[in-house]
Amino acid sequence: MKLELICHTPDVETLIATAMLTTTSGAEPSTLYKRLKNYPQKVRTAVGRLELQHGSILEHNRFTWTLEATEGEVLRIILENRFFTCTPIGESKWLMSANLRTILEYSEKERAGFGDTLVDSVRKLAPSLKALRERQK
Repeated sequence: MKLELICHTPDVETLIATAMLTTTSGAEPSTLYKRLKNYPQKVRTAVGRLELQHGSILEHNRFTWTLEATEGEVLRIILENRFFTCTPIGESKWLMSANLRTILEYSEKERAGFGDTLVDSVRKLAPSLKALRERQK
């Protein structure tokens, strides 16, 4: 299978940190987001404290890829996690989308192979995902 990330939510970890802090702060989410964009260390600290029990926070984003795979391979992916969205766009070519929670949950079930491919595809955009994934081992 060949996977290529083609678009994503901008500033994904800032958005996740904003979602986290909205529950404990009296500030408006837009104000928090603007503040956090100027302080990447605060974003890393907040996201670094995230626990999977609060996985809904990881749903505040979207990643979209092109995927070259057989129907059987795509079926296996969506049967493993129903929150992947896959649309055929050509022979053995698919448009696939998911959020970080879906990626993390899938990669927990499939530690090697496609699970690692998914995590690698978003590693630069969501570097804290690797740390969260490591804590779940």
